[in-house]
Amino acid sequence: MRPINTVLQQTFVAAILAATPVTAEEVYMIRGYMDVFSAGMNQMTSRLKRYGVKASVHSNGEWRDLARNIIRRNKQGKVSHPIVIVGHSLGGVEAPKFANALGRGGVKVGLVIGLDPGFAEPVAFGPNIRQVVNYKIPSGQNYRRGRGFNGSIRTINVSKYGVDHVGIDKNPQVQHQVIRRIRRKVGK
Repeated sequence: MRPINTVLQQTFVAAILAATPVTAEEVYMIRGYMDVFSAGMNQMTSRLKRYGVKASVHSNGEWRDLARNIIRRNKQGKVSHPIVIVGHSLGGVEAPKFANALGRGGVKVGLVIGLDPGFAEPVAFGPNIRQVVNYKIPSGQNYRRGRGFNGSIRTINVSKYGVDHVGIDKNPQVQHQVIRRIRRKVGK
């Protein structure tokens, strides 16, 4: 039989651990159409992981399941912040949809980065989204403010790097800036 002190100590430690918020960030990298031209998203995810950033890369279209999972975990107090979403091409079009779904579910999104959102005009950003940055070619799509959005949107023209829509996510200068922004946001 264990002494009462040991049982109380274990119960106290378990309670502290259960009440301790998760402190690691969640970074979601969303590839473009059919994952064909978004190898740079994989490269950036690998580099972020080397810096200790909790990052994962996903196919476009997965954002709905990801959002449902995050919202469910948020209700259980098991979501890590800040949440960062980065999307290339079609993934960049889906990034505002992903962020808005989280916002409607009561989850705050710290940063959304678009890498030349393409093919369709992205939906406007809504509430609970703090910061948006869009790296794009001059003819690329813009991100827009929607009802309830009170964050910031910044557009960066990447023509000075000599990149096109397909190569933007693989460009070393763009990758460096994206990784630096994410690391600054998550504090790593």
